[in-house]
Amino acid sequence: MNTSDLSFALGALALLGLSTFVLVQPLWRVARGAAIALPAGLLVWAIGMYAWLGQPGVWADRVSHEQAAQADAAQGEEPAPAGPTDAATSPQMSQAQVEGMVQRLAERLQRNPEDEAGWRMLVRSYETLNRFDEAVLAWQRLFQLVPPDADQLTAYAVTLGMARGQSLTGEPEQILDEVLRRDPRHVQALALSGSAAYERHDYERAIQRWQQILRIVPADDEVRTRITAQIDKARELSVREAQVRRAK
Repeated sequence: MNTSDLSFALGALALLGLSTFVLVQPLWRVARGAAIALPAGLLVWAIGMYAWLGQPGVWADRVSHEQAAQADAAQGEEPAPAGPTDAATSPQMSQAQVEGMVQRLAERLQRNPEDEAGWRMLVRSYETLNRFDEAVLAWQRLFQLVPPDADQLTAYAVTLGMARGQSLTGEPEQILDEVLRRDPRHVQALALSGSAAYERHDYERAIQRWQQILRIVPADDEVRTRITAQIDKARELSVREAQVRRAK
């Protein structure tokens, strides 16, 4: 597995579920769960291997084994026997051990600052540990190496919002606007942008963003129910605030 493959895998796993999670009020705050959608045990294992060995290729073997076990379980079959590395990584690790792994990864990147895949893993590691300020810096260092795509900018906006008092207003919202200039149909960015507008009590803008999602997602997509409920709530609050203004 080469560096670009690893980067793609991490990015896809990181954003997995965003379109579902971010459509619950407060919509964006649980989006951080999508940023750490990678199972904790698997992430810890990947961090440790990468920090100590610098061998991202072993990631592919581990993920393949996990996926095969899940497929066997779904079909009612006995999971394939665990490989030799599974036994070595099965004990529950303490918070201090995880922190130590992340620290070693950070130190490794200081010695090898051009390691794109390593910076991606460090971002996810910091997010998993709720160290959002450091995750922001790691994102920024990654962007110095590789220009970010729309998905990465969206994930960065969530991390930045978490680092700034759990608020998407200000710079996070500006980043989301940039995403939508690049890709007006980016569902996650539309959802989060609507949440930012909602947070500022700009209900009309929130409604506009969420209505765009309704024009994109399939008619039978279950997420439409949650979007519609949010639009109805925004409309209700918009009417209520207008009544208050008229009463003054």
